[in-house]
Amino acid sequence: MKRRHFVKLGVATAVGSALIPSVEALRAANRPDLVPLYPLETLPQDRTRHWLGRSFWANRLQDWRMSQGRIECLQGGESFEIRTCSVLTRSLTEQHAPGRLRVKVGSLDPDKPGFCGFLLGIGGGNLPYQSSALVQRASGVGGGFMAVLDMDGSLSFRDFTNQSETLKFEAIARGETAPISDVAERDIWLDCHIDPVEDGAFDVRLVATDAHSGDELGFVVRTGVPAEELIGGISLVSSPPRKQAGTRWWFSEMSTGGQKIGVHDDRQLGPVMGCMYSLNQSVLKLTAQFLPISTEHHAEARLEYRVFGTNKWKKGPIAPIEDGFVSLFRIPDWDFQRDHEYRIVFPNRKRESLFEGTIVRDHGGAESMDIALFSCIIPTAKSLDDPHYRKLITQERVLGRFTPDNLFFPHKELVSHAAKHDPDLYVFCGDQYYETYPTRYGRHTSDAKLDTLYRWYLWYWTFRDAIRNRPCVILADDHDVLQGNLWGQGGKDSGTQKEEDGGFKWDKDLVRMVYRIQHGHNPDAYDPTPIEHDIPVTYGAFVYGGVSFALVEDRKFKSPPDYQANLLATTGELLGKRQEEFLADWKDMHPGLPKICITASIWGSPQTKGNLEPLIDFDANGYPADGRYRAVKLVKEAQALVLAGDQHLGMVAHQGLDGYEDGALFFAGPAAAAFWQRWFEGEGKLENPYRGNPNTGHFIDSFGNKMRVLAVANPKLTYQEYMEGRDGKWGMFLADRSLKSEGYGIIRVDHEAQAYELACWPWDEDPDTGSQFEGWPISHPFAQEK
Repeated sequence: MKRRHFVKLGVATAVGSALIPSVEALRAANRPDLVPLYPLETLPQDRTRHWLGRSFWANRLQDWRMSQGRIECLQGGESFEIRTCSVLTRSLTEQHAPGRLRVKVGSLDPDKPGFCGFLLGIGGGNLPYQSSALVQRASGVGGGFMAVLDMDGSLSFRDFTNQSETLKFEAIARGETAPISDVAERDIWLDCHIDPVEDGAFDVRLVATDAHSGDELGFVVRTGVPAEELIGGISLVSSPPRKQAGTRWWFSEMSTGGQKIGVHDDRQLGPVMGCMYSLNQSVLKLTAQFLPISTEHHAEARLEYRVFGTNKWKKGPIAPIEDGFVSLFRIPDWDFQRDHEYRIVFPNRKRESLFEGTIVRDHGGAESMDIALFSCIIPTAKSLDDPHYRKLITQERVLGRFTPDNLFFPHKELVSHAAKHDPDLYVFCGDQYYETYPTRYGRHTSDAKLDTLYRWYLWYWTFRDAIRNRPCVILADDHDVLQGNLWGQGGKDSGTQKEEDGGFKWDKDLVRMVYRIQHGHNPDAYDPTPIEHDIPVTYGAFVYGGVSFALVEDRKFKSPPDYQANLLATTGELLGKRQEEFLADWKDMHPGLPKICITASIWGSPQTKGNLEPLIDFDANGYPADGRYRAVKLVKEAQALVLAGDQHLGMVAHQGLDGYEDGALFFAGPAAAAFWQRWFEGEGKLENPYRGNPNTGHFIDSFGNKMRVLAVANPKLTYQEYMEGRDGKWGMFLADRSLKSEGYGIIRVDHEAQAYELACWPWDEDPDTGSQFEGWPISHPFAQEK
């Protein structure tokens, strides 16, 4: 059948209209192909896996797979509209030139409704390609438009920018309907042509052809498309109808062509997502994090390395690719005084480097050392599964769904600004991801591991280039094990799903996987004996940069809350006896070196809710008071500075024992990007303020713990203003980043001056020209009065 017989609509019309085609549409219908096609990526025909290939990113991991050379959507359930597979290595450029996309498609459920095709112009050129890769489900500002084939045989263009009716997917133009059998029983080529026309605009043609006979099945054209709609990301789409279950689609043999289509082979991703390593004198530990590859075909990986500047690679250890798609390497006789290059390869295969980086030498105390401190990072301000975005408080802006206001990932400013300090060590104190961002809960499903890896990979993608050449240490916190709060009590299972009853609430094999992927590269544990359910531990000591470090897990052994007890006389475990014994030993380790303890949360509860009234928070590590007292005393005796995160509230505070300043100094870094807000407001009424700052001074928290707060980075509106804007809603949620104080910490260990310098930076401040949060920097000597 001739193409011109299918042209029913010209410029934008509503679904169901039957207008005589415009002259422009007729001209486009008879236009010849303007550009040749070139294959995107050849996918293997002999395996099945959830990693789709180097050129693709799946939303979500569990919703897609590559099987026998085809990319298959696995999710067609109700409320799972617009499953997307981002084409990472292609984009729509600003050029006024022809472009073309073609892919073979077919239905996995021929008797169910739905549609498939291309999503074009994601982000409108205003987003990093990684941000564009996340676009899915509900439409919104920056969403672009779809060119799709429906199971009823129709071809159409559908809007994906509607911010108010986000699941409507209203048709912009639609062609004549072919018989359902022509779609359901066939493999079909979808061919999208982008043709430049006058005034900088484009005609977009979508053609469906039988993949076996070559017969044309359908054609539709959208004429006069503004240039700004054809800039940005490209994704494949498989979708059921709105608000109902439907079909799933497969795709294969994608190819592209033309100058309008940007080619970005440097954006390829996988099979290794990245590597992390730590160095403890002569012991190197490194993990290689793979994407969900087929471990039947690649069950092991090898670490290879060479001294920087030399040519010969040395074969290092071979390690299995374990649950979580991670390989763990340990070399006990590392030459830590020389720089090395490293790479990951598959053993017994040609020496193709899968990922590479640099292991820098440990300069000891010969130079100052800068530590970058991060915690609490969400990829989006609001869930991409939420179809309706509303203000959480009246002061908030309405966020454009697919704009930088909502899509923080990949946190380019945060990472690049921190990198300008040239950190020697990266420290991540917990909440590397959250169980509801960027998509809905998945922890209770059969795909819980893939769902968790989806979130973990976004964190890795954010930091992988920063940490591939620098050592880092990580502490997993409560959200990392998919809990809002964690009172681990040594892994003891309370037998309930209530977090307040203590223990780990989700599948223990999932919990073990989390600690494997996050802690596997950390320095060796002081006592590696697992807690109950064979859950591993990571607490221990290491030396780097002329500093003695302690890693402490302050959730894993913590007692669950007793809401009936006297708040000022609570008893229980914070660190637990095992970690208390470790800190007592650490005090005498590595004599002569400055000491830094790394923990998840500050050991106190410096929070207020107006009028200097302490806020009660059993999640904060002011509880239990006696366990907190013992812990503070131990780090004080070690003469240690303590680094933490968790509270989303940047702060420097002396945690007191019997007085306000007779304990250790704590630096809690701000959240990198978080939702829950906390405040510490002194209102100029506290005794002994620091540098005249009204939000500093002596404070007693709700559990009776004394402290002196020296600096704080409160949200940009007061607690009272927030509560008035919240209008009675539960929680302390805030999505609008312009109202929050988020960023990172930098700790300089100055061996010459024998002092720490503590800096606290907003994520969007260029350190070359900008300013820190008010109250920073703060200097603190190594040696303190005992």
